[in-house]
Amino acid sequence: MRRLWSHIILAATSLLMVGATFATVVTNIDSNIEYNQGKELVFRINEKDDEGNPDETFEFINDKAVKEVASIMEDRLNTAEVSRYVVETQGYDTIRVRLYQETDYEYKLIKDFLSFNATLAISNSKDTSAPAKNFLNTSKKAYVDTIDGGYPAVIVPINKDDELFQAVYTEAKDMADNNEGEYVVEHDHEDGEEEEQEERKAFLYLWYDYVEDVYTYDKIATDPIVSQKILMKFDAKNPFLNDDQDALRAYSDFGEEVTAEGLKTAYQNARYTVNLINAGKLNYHVTFLFSDDTDVLIEDLVTLGDTHMTVAWSMTFVATLCAIVVVSLLLVYFYRLGALSVSTISIVTTFLGLLIIVLFGAEFNVAGIMGLIALAFTSIVSGVIYLNKLKDECYRGRSLKKANSEAAKKALLPTLDVHVAIVALGVSCYIFGGVIMKAFALATVLGGLVSLVLNVLGLRGMMWLVTNEPGIANRYDLFDVANEQVPNALEEEKQKYYGPYAEKNFTKAKKPTAIIALVLMVASLGGMIYFGVTSSVYQTSDTANSSQVYVEYYSHYENDTNLTTEVKTSLETMLDHAYLNNKSLTELTTLKHYAYDMRYKTTRTSTEPVYYAYYRIAFNNLALKGNETIVYKDADGNEVFTKEASDFFTIDILTTRTLADLTFDSSVEISLKNTIRANKDQPKFTSLILATAVGAAITALYLLFRYRLSRGLASLGIVVLTVTISAGIFSLLHFLPVTSYVAVSLPFVALFTYAIAIIFMNKEREMVLEDRSKDASLEARENLMIKALSYAATPMIVAFILALYLGVNFYGFMSSSVSWVFLAMVAGVIVSLALVLVVFGPFAHLLYKWFSKVQIARPKLNKKKKARPIRVKKSAEPEEAIFIGIND
Repeated sequence: MRRLWSHIILAATSLLMVGATFATVVTNIDSNIEYNQGKELVFRINEKDDEGNPDETFEFINDKAVKEVASIMEDRLNTAEVSRYVVETQGYDTIRVRLYQETDYEYKLIKDFLSFNATLAISNSKDTSAPAKNFLNTSKKAYVDTIDGGYPAVIVPINKDDELFQAVYTEAKDMADNNEGEYVVEHDHEDGEEEEQEERKAFLYLWYDYVEDVYTYDKIATDPIVSQKILMKFDAKNPFLNDDQDALRAYSDFGEEVTAEGLKTAYQNARYTVNLINAGKLNYHVTFLFSDDTDVLIEDLVTLGDTHMTVAWSMTFVATLCAIVVVSLLLVYFYRLGALSVSTISIVTTFLGLLIIVLFGAEFNVAGIMGLIALAFTSIVSGVIYLNKLKDECYRGRSLKKANSEAAKKALLPTLDVHVAIVALGVSCYIFGGVIMKAFALATVLGGLVSLVLNVLGLRGMMWLVTNEPGIANRYDLFDVANEQVPNALEEEKQKYYGPYAEKNFTKAKKPTAIIALVLMVASLGGMIYFGVTSSVYQTSDTANSSQVYVEYYSHYENDTNLTTEVKTSLETMLDHAYLNNKSLTELTTLKHYAYDMRYKTTRTSTEPVYYAYYRIAFNNLALKGNETIVYKDADGNEVFTKEASDFFTIDILTTRTLADLTFDSSVEISLKNTIRANKDQPKFTSLILATAVGAAITALYLLFRYRLSRGLASLGIVVLTVTISAGIFSLLHFLPVTSYVAVSLPFVALFTYAIAIIFMNKEREMVLEDRSKDASLEARENLMIKALSYAATPMIVAFILALYLGVNFYGFMSSSVSWVFLAMVAGVIVSLALVLVVFGPFAHLLYKWFSKVQIARPKLNKKKKARPIRVKKSAEPEEAIFIGIND
């Protein structure tokens, strides 16, 4: 029993290692706002005045401006590779962006990037300048390059021969040559001592939001608003990348000492600067107001204990545990002892996929969960293929040892096929799926390669241990093989059992199934096209999900506590005495205060500091239309006045002492703003469709060579049909609050379809090779196809049950905001099984019939008569002529 115990100990050790290191891996997960507390950044949109500053007297007549800026912010968040964010517009002039970044510095970069207005210009210290339209080469993008020993540099393509630019550059170059530039302090480290040396250098200054004659060189040292407008500067002695290329070059700052952390920051700053240069111009002025912490979108994966972080009992964690237990029990039910090997390999494979995501620093999200599910399914279905081959060989009369040897050989190629599918889909998602799919791609590509190795070597090794154990040599029942169905090879009995569906013809309902599938496909395409043009492919609520009352006030004095106290007292009084539906607004809202933020009002004559601060009254999950009746009562509960919500939250009403008995300074402004979700298509639906389509096409090309032209094309057709129905089915149910996030499930649907199609095609190929009649007629091939489909139905249905459970399991446990992803997965799996079982075989045979009619004329080869070889005498002796019968 040593081999059996070795098998058990190997499985137990592997599972214990996973369990022991699981918490360490999970607590190092880098997630986005789905599983991490993030921040919301609040921006104000204003018209620009002549100097590019916000025109606070301007009032928008509609929400066109705020929608335009929100759309630009979405594009910039994608450029900055933020994987999950929420963009909301509030009223006609406010935008709220929710996202997660690791550090405050990264939040600052994102904040500056979202409000950045790239009205660029270049100048020198004599204030000779050239606008972007003259010096910047807009046909090319700025980029980050690694030069001179690994240091990052920002490369800005320019029109080098432009007259204005040449005037700016020539003047700066002359100053540099004549030592007439600005003083620069250089730190020299020699003999372990630091020395400061002053020298003059001339620079070219790259400005943004540039206003000529307002932002000048002499104001850089004295005016902070001016110094902040310098995006970067170039050494005038040698500002170019090289003499042959029209591009400016500036090194990214990495501090005084070159360290690994410094280089990381330098690359980060360089990418940020490039994003700013390529950002483009905003038609409106965007002002950052304040930031606030936000809750996670789904849940916390970890909890902070007294000394260290631990894994939280989140619904995601519970769903994972349930999936492991139930799938393992299902495998035990179907395959008995063989389930231990498959479960162990699959759990280890999935854990290594999670480890890969963590090690490569990809953001863990719902797409990452879907990638791990796809990886686990690939490993499980590889084991299902293996164990079904083992059972088939047992039913042929072979011993467990011989059956395992044959199963290992026959399961190798289909296992490879399934892993080719997952890797192809993963690569495609990495290239075309966007940032949101990076975790999915890592789990499926690198994890897929790990799964292939473990299933080819590890699974076979574990199965060798258990099937070569002499003590269970004839225990077929341990692998769910009925002993009475195993033929006796010594008595030359033939195979008599081919599976529970051997006599069932699944293709009988091919016509109605095909018609229904085509109708659903056309309807899905129609729904996606129609709603994609008119609104959005998936229904997203356009109504406000909450209402916010913004209270803004300012002072010319920093930390004006008198004004702060006065505003707070008045607001608390207002909320306590105002009633909506017989409930005090104190019960219905949350009041938050945000600290002063210093800004500058800049004119052509002066720069004046102004300190802004905010209170925000957030209605708790309550959206006001504006026509709700708000009753204001006095201290005795008597009604003072009644106003609609849109009129109540105004200074004119609340400062009227005879009505409300409230006091607000003239610097206070109050406004009610409803929240509307702006980002309806995040993640991008078209990107995920493209990623799935490309991955499916690559897999089909591979299968075309493996299983002939007709089978490869048929598999691609079935995948396209299944994915289209899965993608469009929710667009037909447009009343459901489903977002484009459900498209994350499409690569898994394509993978599942290919997996069960491979099971069938592999079985059919085996039967063609084993067919002794060698009858290649269309009728014989059709009968063989029907038989192959019936014989392969068992592993296909087992794979379906396992995938169906995984989808239902995560749909039931996950947050309602993302549960639709797994419901779409369930729908795709059901449609896939129906099409592959009923339609795929006849469709492939129809293509085979069509292709068999194509006759390719082969050129005839001219057979040249070979000349008789000249006999060569090998000796001087006379040779004896040899004629049959003469020399007898």
